[in-house]
Amino acid sequence: MKKSLLALSVIAVAVSANAATVYEKDGSSLTIDGRVQSVFYNGNHRKAAEKDSSIQNSARFGIGGKTQLADWVSGIGYAQWDATDGSSHENFEARDQYVGADFGEFGLVKAGRFLDSTYSVEAATDIYEDAAGNVQGKHNGERRGGQLQYTFNNYGFFAQAGVQTAQDNAKLVDSEYFNNGNDKFAIDSGLNGALGYTIDDVVFGPLSFKAGYSYVKGQSDNDVTGNNGNAFNNFKHANASIAWGNVDSGFYVAALYEHAALRNAADTQKIVNDGFELAAGYAFDNGVSVIAGYENSFYHKKNMITGEKTNKAIVRRIPVFVNYAINSNFNVWTEAGFNAGSSASAEDEKVLESARETVFSVGARYTF
Repeated sequence: MKKSLLALSVIAVAVSANAATVYEKDGSSLTIDGRVQSVFYNGNHRKAAEKDSSIQNSARFGIGGKTQLADWVSGIGYAQWDATDGSSHENFEARDQYVGADFGEFGLVKAGRFLDSTYSVEAATDIYEDAAGNVQGKHNGERRGGQLQYTFNNYGFFAQAGVQTAQDNAKLVDSEYFNNGNDKFAIDSGLNGALGYTIDDVVFGPLSFKAGYSYVKGQSDNDVTGNNGNAFNNFKHANASIAWGNVDSGFYVAALYEHAALRNAADTQKIVNDGFELAAGYAFDNGVSVIAGYENSFYHKKNMITGEKTNKAIVRRIPVFVNYAINSNFNVWTEAGFNAGSSASAEDEKVLESARETVFSVGARYTF
């Protein structure tokens, strides 16, 4: 999550809309961007300090460069880090890191660490801060290194295709149900892609359709050691979304469907998660935006030999978000999340540890 309402529509092919150009000469430029924020979380929130209400601060910093290589192509580079995100106040972790080539209206190629193609679909409902993401926030909420990706976004058409190369201890799925809290996987290879089309000005705004798919193969045999991360056979992730309107002006409605399945290394068990998210809101001319939604995420484990489904759990949540963009650099917000009938078998009560709680936060952010 971790994005303001105004920043939602900026997909990862570009740096922050607030990036400042600090150098520009002879076809080369350098930009910086970032943010600093403080957020109060109630004691039920997973980001609170040991179940006690607390204020948590964090920061983010990015730097990007672009240089003209020829009339038809520019070389690009970008790196971004999260700083002090957590109560220990000692973190400094990489987010996006890539180099690439920008061909203008013909698309962009980049290689490095970033979100795979399925995130472009999930972005339709990734419009909250911390109280949501029980569907889309689990399967593509972290960046992975070792990727090569092409993006085309012009004339209403959107297309993205990516290749995943081998990585040790790589982020794959951020869910206790899938990995017992250890999101480190031994990846061998993978492919991903997304397609979409946007129709401009349908009643109150653009109408966008997108669908994506990602396949990741796990390392096997002698490639896997205890230092490489969790062994697995393969991970499949498919999604589709519809978004109508502009999230930063007027009405906005969106829906997302997700399916994810992880096969274990022995191919005897498949862990499955199906879910959907709905969101609707309105952004006023004075900078105030209000949005609410519904999340429904169903988990089960399937025995690949007998076909039996066990360890069933379902998470149902209602997030509500109110944001006030005072100007392009400073915004404040309040957010809440409510349980809407989550349930689980005795074996997987841990899935509901946060789902049963009412969470609340108030935050302020300066973006530069």
